[in-house]
Amino acid sequence: MAINVDKVYKVVLYILNKEQRGFLTPVQFNGLARQAQLDLFEKSFYDYNRAVIKGDRIGFSSEYGDLAANIQEKIDIFAKQATLTFTSGVASEPADLYRTVLIVANGDTEVEQVKKTELSYLTSNKLTAPSTSYPVYYAEGDSIKIFPTSITSAKIDYIKKPSDPVWAYTGGGTSAYTYSSGSSNDFELHPSEEVMLVTKILAYAGVVINDPTVIQAAQIKEADTFTKENS
Repeated sequence: MAINVDKVYKVVLYILNKEQRGFLTPVQFNGLARQAQLDLFEKSFYDYNRAVIKGDRIGFSSEYGDLAANIQEKIDIFAKQATLTFTSGVASEPADLYRTVLIVANGDTEVEQVKKTELSYLTSNKLTAPSTSYPVYYAEGDSIKIFPTSITSAKIDYIKKPSDPVWAYTGGGTSAYTYSSGSSNDFELHPSEEVMLVTKILAYAGVVINDPTVIQAAQIKEADTFTKENS
């Protein structure tokens, strides 16, 4: 499930060139595409939280009308699992980790997340001290620290960062750019995000080519989408 990067680039170029507003090089496009994807990726978490709160207040629709479930589907594309290997209670986070969902040790024991400042309080009390049946962890920098430190391995379920989209090419300069599908990376977003993705790239493109009309048109489209989602 992905959005074809070549298709998006062609749509963006078509809209820009239709009014002779300028050309966006592949290098420029790749930079704007990366930022637009990150914007929509992070917006999904905000939208999900807002949909859950709204659903709690007025009730949830069923099936296709369940907004929270639909947004969760967009986030679940990035769900991933990995194995953490601990040395003296310390393991490196997965390189592509964005947000931890769950850590499980000893087969089926959930590891509770705590704040680093709470650890001394927990360990000072026999009733709350971490054990193999009640393990805890906290994140520090790019590392995950688990207690008790006798635990050497655990499974982590997490949301990964999206891979950067790339419209790869051959040629360029005085010759035409030729799309290279084998070296390109598609967007990892849900297909339903395609229209908004194009809109965001156009908004950024308006800054690059110094055309305020492109920026304004994109902002109007985003505002209209936001209004519809919250009506």
